[in-house]
Amino acid sequence: MNTSKNIFLLDSQINFSEIDYSDNNNSQIITFDFDSHDVLKKKSISHLISDTFLSKKELLEIQKNAYLLSDWYKEEALKENIEYEGINLGSLIQAEFINILVNYSKRFLECINIIRKFGIDRNYHCSGLTYEIMKHFSANIEKIDSSDDVSLFFPLDSLKIKMKFGIKNYSTEVEISQNFFKKLKKITEKSSTFFSNKNIDFTQKNILISEFNTLSYQSLFSKIPDSNLNFIFFNRRQPTMWNTKTLSLIKKSGVIIENDETLMNNEIKKDIKSDKKNIEIKINNIFKNTIFFDSFFSINGNSFWAPFSSHFITYFKKRALEFIKEIQLAKQLLNKFHFSFILLHSEVGPNEKILLRLAKLKKIPTFLLQHGIINDSVDAYDYNVYRGVIPIESDHAIVWGKVYEDYFKQIGIPKEKIHTIGTPIFDYLKDLNSIGNQEDYVLLATSGPTKEVTFDLTVETIEKNIETIKKISKIVVSHNKKLIVKLHPSPDEYDPSIFLKKINPEIKIIKTGNIAELIKKCILFVVIDASTSIIDANLLGKPVLSVPVKVAEFGVPTLLKNNSCVFVDISSFEEIFHQIINDSQFRNKIIKNANKSIQKHMSFHYNGATTLLTFLEKFENKL
Repeated sequence: MNTSKNIFLLDSQINFSEIDYSDNNNSQIITFDFDSHDVLKKKSISHLISDTFLSKKELLEIQKNAYLLSDWYKEEALKENIEYEGINLGSLIQAEFINILVNYSKRFLECINIIRKFGIDRNYHCSGLTYEIMKHFSANIEKIDSSDDVSLFFPLDSLKIKMKFGIKNYSTEVEISQNFFKKLKKITEKSSTFFSNKNIDFTQKNILISEFNTLSYQSLFSKIPDSNLNFIFFNRRQPTMWNTKTLSLIKKSGVIIENDETLMNNEIKKDIKSDKKNIEIKINNIFKNTIFFDSFFSINGNSFWAPFSSHFITYFKKRALEFIKEIQLAKQLLNKFHFSFILLHSEVGPNEKILLRLAKLKKIPTFLLQHGIINDSVDAYDYNVYRGVIPIESDHAIVWGKVYEDYFKQIGIPKEKIHTIGTPIFDYLKDLNSIGNQEDYVLLATSGPTKEVTFDLTVETIEKNIETIKKISKIVVSHNKKLIVKLHPSPDEYDPSIFLKKINPEIKIIKTGNIAELIKKCILFVVIDASTSIIDANLLGKPVLSVPVKVAEFGVPTLLKNNSCVFVDISSFEEIFHQIINDSQFRNKIIKNANKSIQKHMSFHYNGATTLLTFLEKFENKL
């Protein structure tokens, strides 16, 4: 039985040099994230990990509960006060809010279980977020830092951007505020007026595309001039042009760019200012219904509204008022043009939700375009819905191949809504395939845990990911093979550079750039879990090894089960790796099997742009 009088609850927000660990016999330290655990581990300081206070069942419950709680805005008693222009403002935060709920609920339930184990009479020493939770359960609470960590409630208010510098392609990561990013984006949009005041052929269909990456769709933009379609480009979260290549693509494509510079006027500004005041009053009123919120925001019968409420109210009010402008701009855009269709990548982004709702009101057909691999396991249904990759609100869905068509049919999407026509994002691989300069290196693409899945938040999963990368790297270099490691583009991706350089200083780590060009030149492509880049490798004729790390609580996708790659546990990795490298017959068999697999996953290889444009030209909405 643990008799420690002092319980230290620590996370990465703590200044560890200020903590007194001298009285180890009378203290128990518990860490709440990987970074704090890692610091103490390196210092050889004994501690427990908060994850151990949760069962697998509880971790699953947190995930499911987060999905349910993210629907809070659907409550009839609240709807009237949080609707604006026919759009429920609560619905617009759902994707971000799930991230908040998963992280907060996990911390909350851990605190409850710690209290249950050690009792309320111990002296608890906590950081900001944990302190706020714990003080509702015990009077013996000391706050050991002065900061109030609100980053959990505003996960999108800061951005990490990977940047290249110099002739040696030195790359680094820069963190900037969302506001600063918007200012930079606004500067790039100044030139958009040159792409908006164009003569439109009103005999042609007007197509709105939103939140598209210009480079990813370079083949589409290059072929737009040959079509009988007008394309209007409306990006709110990412820039449309950011370098000479994207500027050239946009200029040659003839697309029309719409944004603040082209849509905003004094009348809209006046309406926004007035409407914000009215909405703020209504929002303040809904949170007076404490009985509902106290009952609703709970897990396993334990309400967390009391410690959660002040942060959530601040967060929701901030986001809701930001959305007023976005709704007004979207309205102005849809009034400015007569759109035949709207193409979107997701149903969960706030700007996509706004367009989907306004399109419904104006009876404009909407298309959801598949933009990455989809986990087609039955167990992944809820996960996919809340990721916005299933056409729940969209009138139509455009999918890559038969695998995804069959999955949509299986989960009840009407077949007339599904259109299997491939995608333009792999078209450029045709040119890469004509290049025959293979180099003798192995390419490893990392893909770390996310912050929106409970099992990914555990130290066990994060450590497993790191150890897997280490083991793969050691095996590759021990076989005298050059290794290149390409980091996932996610800003939250763990950077393994330090320990990789200790394994072998010759290991090359690439943080930015197009992975397909690296895949083309490698002799073997290794990925962590499932990745869209497996499709790239299949199309480029490269053998793929996938090594699982994450807990498969959402099932295993067909991509990892139908010979598109070799799906192998790290314990068997070296054996299979050796065989691929040294046995050309085995290697060619893997490539041959992948060629068969790609036929099911991808239609109209290398011709996605032409196929999409032809489809849109001929399409007549019959729903």
